[in-house]
Amino acid sequence: MVNNSSPIWERLEESRLPSVAAYLAAMAVVVATGLQTGFNGRQLATYEVVAALLLAIPAGFLLFVSLADLLCYFIFIPSITHDGHLFSAVHGSHLIHPLTTSLVLGLAGLCIFTGSTLGGAMWLVLAAVFLFQTWLILRKVRKDHLMNGLDGERSGTFLLVLNLIFGTEIVTVAAGAKPLAPWRIDTLPEDTWIVDVRTKPEFYWNRLQGAESFPWGAGVIEAAKDMPRDRPVLVTCLSGHRSPTVAVMLRKVGFKTVYNLNWGLLYLILLERGRKKDGPFALTRPHRDPGRRGEDLRGISIGYVTLQALILIISPLENALRQVAVSSAQQIVGAVLGLAGLTAAIMSYRALGRNFRVFAAPRRSGSLVTTGIYASVRHPMYSAVIAMFSGYIIFFGSLVSVPLWLAFSTLYVIKALKEERIIADRFPEYGEYRKHTGRFLPFL
Repeated sequence: MVNNSSPIWERLEESRLPSVAAYLAAMAVVVATGLQTGFNGRQLATYEVVAALLLAIPAGFLLFVSLADLLCYFIFIPSITHDGHLFSAVHGSHLIHPLTTSLVLGLAGLCIFTGSTLGGAMWLVLAAVFLFQTWLILRKVRKDHLMNGLDGERSGTFLLVLNLIFGTEIVTVAAGAKPLAPWRIDTLPEDTWIVDVRTKPEFYWNRLQGAESFPWGAGVIEAAKDMPRDRPVLVTCLSGHRSPTVAVMLRKVGFKTVYNLNWGLLYLILLERGRKKDGPFALTRPHRDPGRRGEDLRGISIGYVTLQALILIISPLENALRQVAVSSAQQIVGAVLGLAGLTAAIMSYRALGRNFRVFAAPRRSGSLVTTGIYASVRHPMYSAVIAMFSGYIIFFGSLVSVPLWLAFSTLYVIKALKEERIIADRFPEYGEYRKHTGRFLPFL
């Protein structure tokens, strides 16, 4: 019999291993399908066409929504205080799960379309990992419910599953609650009942002045009994992924106007940083710690390094397994592009000297480098690595590596945009330097 309280389950709840396993399984489905069928379709029966469409349409929609959420996270949510780790701890699973769901649905449709039995077998492994990961998240949430006085209340479990799989915005709107953008919070009436569903430590860390604390919704239904049903309600949490369930519950008990704060208080803290204002919608701590702003880019750095490692392995492996016919001209183009990128990378490294860092935050004793290759380009190292790997992929003729290359190139763009804001705060002269240099290429 499995002991659900054993340390191994607790470690798995906090571990990234289930997420990594899910994406490795998804990659295995793609590789297996490509090797067996070359992604070529087959003659489908009517029911197979219907099944494939029923899987592909929600998969595409979820992919779009989840990628948009991820981009918002990477671009707009920095490490705002020394407690910024709370965001990734609470937000990470909810942010990534709709993307995982889109892969599970989409790859099922791909297996039907191609008729790949090998891909189908790998998909069963992916589905098992996905269900296990969902169970782990629900188990952790259930534990938080028990810690915050929700013992025996399971009414929100179904909504929580929907939030995890389909994303909070979809579930919130479908249930009649209204998503509220953080920059529109001041449009609410001042008598709005503000329900904060975070844990007590999060609530005391930072909150709206007029908010009341109901951890995970504990006690909110009891408190709502004496509230007029036409009073507006705003439900908030740290990242916008716990509040929808409570917003839907309040709609069910009769409140006519219920809002869910999109992206949670962290986005609002970013918008309001440095400002001081009064009223129920003012934050108790409208500031962030600029000394830790580089830390939010560690995840980006780890992401592109991981993708690059996968490309280095997959490209020659795919070439060997598929016996890709690569022309001499293509190999020459790939080699020239790769060597050009390598040369630019060496020049960038030499120009940086002791200022070189993998992460974005500059060294305390560092200086702004504007000489050498940096005299005309602000991020030559990023351009060089992108060029190197594009040449590597072209040389081996790898198709599987192309989306990986696009993904890590996008991470470089996001990192460059955020990095420039950090450097501009550290070096006042950076603004003038930026005017006469290109971001990735000279004059661009």
